[in-house]
Amino acid sequence: MKILGITLLMFILLASVSLGIDLSQDFEVHVSIKRAFNPLYVMELPELVILFLLILILFSSPVFTFF
Repeated sequence: MKILGITLLMFILLASVSLGIDLSQDFEVHVSIKRAFNPLYVMELPELVILFLLILILFSSPVFTFF
């Protein structure tokens, strides 16, 4: 569970820094959010499947060991 918590904390901190930098450059909020998720828009279907499988493995392992 510690790994899951640290991963989520790092994601939230890095996403907020990225959005903060975009907002400091006078982008609008919806443009900043769109730019944050831009790498997911250009990924093809096999790449998205592998990404979501890796995320599923990352989250399922700590949950299974917890229960």
